[in-house]
Amino acid sequence: MHKFLLTLAAVLFASTAAMQAQAPVANPPAPAATSASSAAIPPAPVQPIAFNHKQHMQDAKMSCKDCHEPRGNGSTLAMPQPPTCMRCHNTVATDNPDIKRVAEAAKNEDPIQWVRVYRIPSFVTFSHKTHSAATCEQCHGPVAERTAIALEKETNMATCIACHQAKGAPATCGTCHAVISQNGRPPFDADRTVLALLHRQPSPRPAAAEPAWHRSSRATPRLAALATFLYAPNL
Repeated sequence: MHKFLLTLAAVLFASTAAMQAQAPVANPPAPAATSASSAAIPPAPVQPIAFNHKQHMQDAKMSCKDCHEPRGNGSTLAMPQPPTCMRCHNTVATDNPDIKRVAEAAKNEDPIQWVRVYRIPSFVTFSHKTHSAATCEQCHGPVAERTAIALEKETNMATCIACHQAKGAPATCGTCHAVISQNGRPPFDADRTVLALLHRQPSPRPAAAEPAWHRSSRATPRLAALATFLYAPNL
């Protein structure tokens, strides 16, 4: 009888172990998903003055144009400098260390060297005035919700073309790459010799009568003249 009980216990133990081995293992909890948008946003650069956009726009009810005033014909917007800041901060938050530095800079007529976040190449013709119908958030992200500004929106060619097409705006090459000449004329109308030089097909074999170094030195002044003739504004 004792031997029978021992045998039965062994059988039950083996059966339980086999059932546990065959039972499916529960999947481990999945790691928390990381937001693609937050992962793609680089950290905001450290600025010489800790300017809080959220505080100024939500608490002080300021707009972008209060600090970023149009410059020249309105195609570009200025970065705020001490005189602009001191219009309010002559009496507001005067004990703040950053405001004291701004006040000192205004007194000494020193500019604030802001670290630029958004930049487009000089060969791209962009005008804030032309895009005045768009909101600042469309190109710069939710500025009013940010304590510091980071590069949240791409300003590359694909983004600009997609926006233009969605709004039915022109999206030809000349729309954004209109080359401006110093004398108001298309640059290649000025010197047909240079134009011919740029479009000249390479000959099958170099002329033996003129060394290669001589030809390159003769062509360089013409190409240099073209480079100085063209003018692409920095925006």
